[in-house]
Amino acid sequence: MKRICFVTAARSEYGVLRWLMKDVAADKDFCLQLVVTGGHLLRQQGHTIDAIRADGFSIDAVVDARLDVSSPEAVAASMGRMGEGFAPVLARLRPDLLVVLGDRYELLPLCSTAFVMRIPIAHISGGDVTEGAIDDGVRNAVTMLATYHFPGTEDAARNIARMRGSGEHVWTVGEPGLDAFRRMPLMARGELAAELGLDAGQSWCLLTYHAETRQDLGYNLAAAEACLAALEGQPGLQSVLTYANADFGGEQINALLEAKAAASPERFKAIPSLGQLRYLSFMRQAALIVGNSSSGIIEAPFLGIPVVNVGGRQRGRHLCGNIVQCGTSPAEVSEAVGRALAGPVDAGDASYWGDGTAAERIMEVLRTCR
Repeated sequence: MKRICFVTAARSEYGVLRWLMKDVAADKDFCLQLVVTGGHLLRQQGHTIDAIRADGFSIDAVVDARLDVSSPEAVAASMGRMGEGFAPVLARLRPDLLVVLGDRYELLPLCSTAFVMRIPIAHISGGDVTEGAIDDGVRNAVTMLATYHFPGTEDAARNIARMRGSGEHVWTVGEPGLDAFRRMPLMARGELAAELGLDAGQSWCLLTYHAETRQDLGYNLAAAEACLAALEGQPGLQSVLTYANADFGGEQINALLEAKAAASPERFKAIPSLGQLRYLSFMRQAALIVGNSSSGIIEAPFLGIPVVNVGGRQRGRHLCGNIVQCGTSPAEVSEAVGRALAGPVDAGDASYWGDGTAAERIMEVLRTCR
């Protein structure tokens, strides 16, 4: 059996990998290996390792790097501890292939370790462009370390071929985050309202704002405050505020969200992690999505939901017709929110990101990889 090892370090990336992991686990020719690290181990991120176990996955190794995001220096030191922790794990598991997704900084110590240990790497969702975050450099570095490439779009595939000087071992499969809409029954509005303490008769908004890692703390806090002020200015709108990622600035943004929810509990609910089922179910039921998450760029067009994309974190990515791009000032965010709610929504180019069958396409290739 071919040993295929997945590593997950964040709630968002696990939700995207989940369906491919299930398919690998169910295939008689493959042995699924799973390593969990990073934000999954943090209480303030929802301790989402529990959700992985609840989904029925057996975890082969946990790499606790004592993740510290209190400063850029602390993040860099955490990355060093990750590399130290991954080496003995990979030596013990001896995977035939390592599968990683995206652009989180945790990929640098993991992939450099695997590269030196001569373990082939398969990289999902490479080739994108996000100029407003350090993710861009991480993603491109992983592209150069990986052997097999599964970009979501033809544009991304061309970027990979240009970087590597060859289109060999590059397969356009669509973004795997869309697979959940085809494979997962989503929750009904009444069920969500009961679980989250919301009024099903009111309009709902999903706010997901992450730190722009090329900007300073002041910029990010001001942008998050502008988002909250814009939503507060919309009567009859209830908002669920999901926690920022485990990046420098994330803890301060989360404290801001908690303070707003405590001050206006009838309008705002702050939740560390909704989990994939509730997150996607709420997205489907939302009247609006605000923030700078890739889910607003990739998944929301699939549902035809209006999105206000704030700031420069996603700069360089294709924006479908349902997305209103704005700056980070209170006036700009408020104007964009009003425009998005006024409609109409036209996400006619939503197929740009795929059709919800990425896992099947990747499985076809994995069966032939040597």
